Amino acid sequence: MNSLKDLLNIAIEQEIQSQKLYTRGLELAINDEHKQFFSRLVKEEEHHENILYNIRETELYDLNTAVNDPSLFETARTSHGDNTAAFDPDWSLEKIMEIALKREFDAQKRYKSAARSTTDAELATLLSNLAKEEETHHKVIEKQYEMLKGLMGREL
Repeated sequence: MNSLKDLLNIAIEQEIQSQKLYTRGLELAINDEHKQFFSRLVKEEEHHENILYNIRETELYDLNTAVNDPSLFETARTSHGDNTAAFDPDWSLEKIMEIALKREFDAQKRYKSAARSTTDAELATLLSNLAKEEETHHKVIEKQYEMLKGLMGREL
């Protein structure tokens, strides 16, 4: 049985890996806009990690609740390669953003499912809010990605 606690453990690790991915993006960024963008993402993912850690460690919530979607666990384990921070040094900023888009989408899905898995209204709200933040990250990354690729403005 996969529990909510198991999902939180994976989510914490995913937040740490996202921080490392965005730190690599920050290292590759050549203009101030991209540097600020990646710096903000690193800080927000650190904040998410702290929230999840506090949820797990305070033991205020029943985290033994079963999560009945095994695909969430598999997706988390395979979201980019072996899911370590051993990034290919040849990855471009574009490649990092492509991976980030998938990771943010998967995180949003994971938090929505976790929110549905609990009967505790407060915990469900916390997890739903994390899902919304990940959705916002996805949209912001998508916009930056499109600008990087020169795709913005074609709709005008």
